[in-house]
Amino acid sequence: MSGELFVVGTPIGNLGDFSPRAVETLSNVDFIAAEDTRVTIKLLNHFNIKKQLVSYHEHNRAQKGPTIIERLLNGESCALVSDAGMPVISDPGQDLVKLCREHGINVVSVPGPSAIITA
Repeated sequence: MSGELFVVGTPIGNLGDFSPRAVETLSNVDFIAAEDTRVTIKLLNHFNIKKQLVSYHEHNRAQKGPTIIERLLNGESCALVSDAGMPVISDPGQDLVKLCREHGINVVSVPGPSAIITA
């Protein structure tokens, strides 16, 4: 049975905006795919979350996407996060979601702050 991809919204500037469900999701997945691991590690440290980080961004998506899909197909779960706000809006997360759909992997949204709404 394949794992799941969780698309998790992250705070835009204020870590207090991170939802309890998002903290729980990041704590429970097997690994986290992050747009910038340097940004995400600060978030994880703030909430005392210890998980493997995988870099997934515009410049490595073609290489990393299939690797993430393979892990998901082997039953692992992954959270996809961007630097701030909801992934998939203006980052390569949309490619990973598309790959998941093509492989029959369930994608779950864990909504959070959105730059569009904030603006």
